[in-house]
Amino acid sequence: MKTLKKVEVTFQFTKGEESLPPFEEMKEGVIYVSIEYRVSIHKCLCGCGQKTVLIINENGDNDGWDLINHGNDKYSFTPSIGNFQIPCKSHYIITKNIANFV
Repeated sequence: MKTLKKVEVTFQFTKGEESLPPFEEMKEGVIYVSIEYRVSIHKCLCGCGQKTVLIINENGDNDGWDLINHGNDKYSFTPSIGNFQIPCKSHYIITKNIANFV
């Protein structure tokens, strides 16, 4: 698969029962993660600003995304993220803090 574009992202984790910030206050290129609630939210990485919500798998679940910690603040999501329900229809894979658009 050919990479069309790359975007560097950062991850921001909540602590304990701390809630994620309101969507309007979320920054572009930041992936907000709540391990407590098994959810991740970010503005679509294509730049359109649409909300992208990922359910994080836990204990062998297979109904969402696996969040992989590579150490040194590098994370990946698997499988790829397909925003086919929003107008941009972007599709990307986040690997070690880089979103590769395919």
